[in-house]
Amino acid sequence: MSLTFHRTFSLSRSSVSKVVQLALNHPGFKQTDLAESTDLGTIYQEAMPRYAGRAGLLSKGNHLTEFGRFVAQHDGQLERTATQWLLHYHLSAPHGNTSFWHSLVQQRFVPGNIFTADGLLTDLSGFLAAETGKVPALRSMRSTVTVFTGTYLKPDGLGRLGLLEERSDATYRVPAVDAPEIWALGYALADYWSANYNGRLTINLDDLVHGDFAAIFLLGDDGLMQLLLQLKQEGMVDLYRISRPYQVVLLQPSVEYALQKLYEG
Repeated sequence: MSLTFHRTFSLSRSSVSKVVQLALNHPGFKQTDLAESTDLGTIYQEAMPRYAGRAGLLSKGNHLTEFGRFVAQHDGQLERTATQWLLHYHLSAPHGNTSFWHSLVQQRFVPGNIFTADGLLTDLSGFLAAETGKVPALRSMRSTVTVFTGTYLKPDGLGRLGLLEERSDATYRVPAVDAPEIWALGYALADYWSANYNGRLTINLDDLVHGDFAAIFLLGDDGLMQLLLQLKQEGMVDLYRISRPYQVVLLQPSVEYALQKLYEG
């Protein structure tokens, strides 16, 4: 599960941006390149490339993904809200390689939900026991819970998305948030479709509306439908809602198409 990939540090966009720029200029960089070309500390040199990989920016071997290439060229400091939504998407996607992160987001990131760090610890412990048959050391799990919440609270992480609030009574609350830009959702839809429905021409609308895709973006039925209707107007999808089960057709399955619209349009 790579539970401690973070080396006890929350995601830092300013640090990940240095990793992304290094990958742009030196594809396949080594950790020695990070030491020579950036001011990242030793542990950050380990943790931040791992974050970049889990957040969809780097592939194996420290090469930029398609998403990473567009970010490096158009949003090098990872400042755009759309970019931050997509970092969250990749960390939370069911087909990603941070499955415990996906589990916590699915269980807890529901607008209006209030929970504690101990509640997250229980969720994490239960998930790991079910998936691996083992429960890691309590210290490792507490560190991971702190890292998880810190990523969504700190401005240098994903705090600007407003997905999580820390309250005075030591609880956390998930507020209602604005929907992502339609082309951020369009990219995520193309990526999600490729990972889960590759080769399918159509899928059931309910699979998106009531499944984990909508939940990643904290979207209810109406919120996702509004974005899908906008993507239909833009020619990326088509919707068949004459009789059930309603269907979604992905007319533009290329992630590059959506990224061009998002970053160059």
